[in-house]
Amino acid sequence: MNKSQELLFELLHICTGSQQTLCDVYSEDDWERAYAMAEEQSVTGVLLPALDIIQRDNTASHPPRLLLLQWIGLGRIIEQRNHDVDKQCQRLLTNLATAGLHPTILKGQGIAKYYPDALQKYRHSGDIDVYVSDGREKAIEYAKSIGQKNIEWDYKHLHLDIWCEMEVELHYHAEILQNPLKNNALQRWFKENERLLYCKNGELITPTVEMNLFYVLLHICRHFFVEGVGLRQLMDYYFVLVAAQGRVPQYAGGLSLEDVLNKFGMWRFAQGIMWIMQEIFGLNGDLMFCQPSEEEGRFILEHVLEGGNFGHNNHIQIKGLGKFNTLISVAKHSIQMARRYPSEALMSPLWYLWHKLWKITRK
Repeated sequence: MNKSQELLFELLHICTGSQQTLCDVYSEDDWERAYAMAEEQSVTGVLLPALDIIQRDNTASHPPRLLLLQWIGLGRIIEQRNHDVDKQCQRLLTNLATAGLHPTILKGQGIAKYYPDALQKYRHSGDIDVYVSDGREKAIEYAKSIGQKNIEWDYKHLHLDIWCEMEVELHYHAEILQNPLKNNALQRWFKENERLLYCKNGELITPTVEMNLFYVLLHICRHFFVEGVGLRQLMDYYFVLVAAQGRVPQYAGGLSLEDVLNKFGMWRFAQGIMWIMQEIFGLNGDLMFCQPSEEEGRFILEHVLEGGNFGHNNHIQIKGLGKFNTLISVAKHSIQMARRYPSEALMSPLWYLWHKLWKITRK
């Protein structure tokens, strides 16, 4: 671990309250590099409360003044965007419900509700993901009803052209797995536990904490194998675990979280995530649902730091290949995963090709 990574992790510990101040001394270069890493991982904003704490400690290292001003300015932008996205989510839920659909906000602004007040406004917001339990055809009908001409849809969701500054994904499958047999079982599981996708959460409708204990981890897991995830997604899961307060959920059929994770081949991955929750965010052991695995956690963390937010640093672009760049990036990432998770690595490019054929048959 280099000094800039060490600084970033110390700041994350201060944010979550597991550390009071910086324990080491850092140079201006360390601060600059840590800021760049935070940007790549989309956690720059949530580090601002940690900076406030450090500024009041005369014995701690402080960031360079110009960098601090840049950091604060970015925080104001993030805060305003979160305010706007919250309003857009509320408006979207109302519009979908008025049209006779049954919407719930996935991830994003819903997960932000679990963050402490001091951090919530600084969480980087991404696209709006909303799920409706009414199926693909109803979702496409809705897109047509609002005047959308070019509807881009796939097995999982479609893109709604509502706001030019904000991408909206309308899901009719909450999440997928790339193994066809496991995916069929997963879709049945979501149907059996559909009530857990709908819960009043402030001004929004979101999944329950019990659902998010599985769903957010599934989302992280799938993206890790397909393209990569960043610290923002892992921090989201930290606050899901804090919100759950160690409660063990029970799902349809009396299944425990351990049962469900084993059913979908995620238990070893979950153990690695628990190690990251403990080491990087300072999660209390009482809030974990399984023993952490350092070996698995280090493997996952290495790829998280290498790839950046949602693996954006993994993507490659070869001039003239257009959409084939996506397939090339998927194949490249799958090769990296193959030694550790051979079945998931094999399924990733196969799923991509199967999906292309599936969509052709439904046009």
